[in-house]
Amino acid sequence: MAHPSKPTAVTFDLWRTLIFEPGKKENSDQRRELRADYGVAALAEMGESVDRTDFHKVFVDLSDDITAGHDDEQDSHFGEWIRLGLSRIDIELPDRIGVFGITTVGAAIDKSFIDSPPTLLDGALEMLDDIAERGLRIGMVTNTGLTSGGAFRDWFADIGLLKRFSHIAYSNEMGTAKPNRLMFDATLRALGVVHERALHVGDNLYSDIAGAAAIGMSTVWAAGDSLPDPKKTAEPDYTVETVLELLPIVDDWLETLES
Repeated sequence: MAHPSKPTAVTFDLWRTLIFEPGKKENSDQRRELRADYGVAALAEMGESVDRTDFHKVFVDLSDDITAGHDDEQDSHFGEWIRLGLSRIDIELPDRIGVFGITTVGAAIDKSFIDSPPTLLDGALEMLDDIAERGLRIGMVTNTGLTSGGAFRDWFADIGLLKRFSHIAYSNEMGTAKPNRLMFDATLRALGVVHERALHVGDNLYSDIAGAAAIGMSTVWAAGDSLPDPKKTAEPDYTVETVLELLPIVDDWLETLES
């Protein structure tokens, strides 16, 4: 197949599109337990005694608040979330431990992700390579939870995912969340591709499909593990069960661009 005549890209969501939780909630629960263990231990090394039950509850609630905020296109930088969580435990705690201490607690929380990570969809790397072989640029646009972009990059490098993306936009580095167009605009600008020559793939009809379609991107809904969409705000151009079914759609889409 001939490569596209102009710069063209496929962008991907992350959660429930490329990565999944083994055991569903069980794996997430394990990560939350480790988060409390590591966080309390890090604080103890700084001379701060924090009840583990309190730490666990505060950061579970904070994680839920982050996810809920994404529906309103809201996110903050990772360090700001850590500061907020610590202040909910003790309003004076962030100031006592300072920036270095907040960063240390953030690193401890990131370690819980690295030690209990989600699972990359088997066959995803090969699928991405097949897309790249078609001359397409590849990006990622992801809403993040209570994990830093740095931790994602480290894990992506370990599993061979990082090098397959030319640009990744993380909501907790940009301070906003999908479906806000800034997430998509930044990615396409970095890829050097106009919206009309970009195809976005994701599981969420609201944040992925509606968000991408609103700025003129074509869309693919990965419906197999998607959550209900109470807002019912979008109709995808294409639908697949998993991204492993994506290549024929990419080929069809490319033909429409080149015709």
